[in-house]
Amino acid sequence: MNATPLLDIRDLRKVFTTRKGWPIPKVTHVKALDGVSFTVGRGEVVGVVGESGCGKSTVARVALRLMEADGGSVGFDGADVLEASRLDMRGLRRRMQMVFQDPASSLDGRQRIVDALGEPLKVHGLADRSTVRDEVARLLDEVGLPRSALDRYPHEFSGGQRQRIGIARALALKPDLIFADEPVSALDVSVQAQILELLRRIRAEHNLAFVFISHDLGVVRFFCDRVVVMYLGRVVEVGPVPEIFVEPLHPYTRLLKISSPEPDPAVAVAMTFQDGEPPSPTAPPPGCHFHPRCPGATERCRTEKPELRTLGEARSVACHHPL
Repeated sequence: MNATPLLDIRDLRKVFTTRKGWPIPKVTHVKALDGVSFTVGRGEVVGVVGESGCGKSTVARVALRLMEADGGSVGFDGADVLEASRLDMRGLRRRMQMVFQDPASSLDGRQRIVDALGEPLKVHGLADRSTVRDEVARLLDEVGLPRSALDRYPHEFSGGQRQRIGIARALALKPDLIFADEPVSALDVSVQAQILELLRRIRAEHNLAFVFISHDLGVVRFFCDRVVVMYLGRVVEVGPVPEIFVEPLHPYTRLLKISSPEPDPAVAVAMTFQDGEPPSPTAPPPGCHFHPRCPGATERCRTEKPELRTLGEARSVACHHPL
């Protein structure tokens, strides 16, 4: 990875507030992001993993300014995304694109594919009425769809084909970075493999960087260079894929590894965790959020928040007693 990262997220914070009840509503605050920090190099694929509700998708939406942050910073190629003007964001968004989890809901069912993919090209001046059809046809070629798809509507395609259309739309503006939010979780296993191979080829051909959000460690192991592990809005471990999967340092990372099918029983990890679901994000435990489920928790874990610290050349962990 280059010394200067393409994406530099520092101490990112986002709080959601809900009000329920009448006549006096109960106000609840949820720290969706509680000081999240990580970087992405040019051409690098960084996986963001964790259980549902840990803040993975919120990171992408805040970094793209689809929702506003409550603190921290997002640097993209030297630009401050969170402080950028509307005009500056238009240029930045051309270079940062997103592939959504549900390809059906991310496409307008009333638009033909040529219009859905052609719209961003025309908005950003990359094509006009005379050239847009040829440009969209080229995008369909790149993602393995026939040119006959140009005049069809989203409902006429399978889930895997719609995701290819979503990928084509992300590629249309020739970005440097793509946020892929669970891009294969809604697809059959055989189709997942095809889409992952397509993403790998596109990454190599265009030297694209990815923030790849997933709960599936097998997919992350296949596609990513580094992994960011999140738990209840915090980053608990960061490291290269081979090291994270061979020797996880945080107990939560080890729990994720245990929960993922391991084809080789000889390298399976044995460790006993407390039963039960993760704590509610509306009332996270004090200290280390993971301590109620951790077999090695101490009094320090119950009272003192562990900071993310560097161990070795490329590993970071937020744990008072790393494994």
